Amino acid sequence: MDGKLSKRIWGLIIIIAILLAYIIPYTVLSNVHTWYGSFLFWGITGIIIILANIVLTRDWRE
Repeated sequence: MDGKLSKRIWGLIIIIAILLAYIIPYTVLSNVHTWYGSFLFWGITGIIIILANIVLTRDWRE
C-alpha cells in the first residue's frame, strides 16, 4: 500500500510540474525579456520530471 501511495504522489508531482512548465513562463516570466528566464525554469522542471520518472520506473522488471 505504501509503494502505491508513493507512486501516486510522484505521478502527481509530474502532472503539477508539466502544468507549471506551461503556466509559469507565460504568466509570471512573461515580462522577462531575456531567454534564460524561461530556459532556466524549463531546465529545472525537466530535471524534476526525469528524477520522478526514475523513481517511478525503478521497480519495473521484465
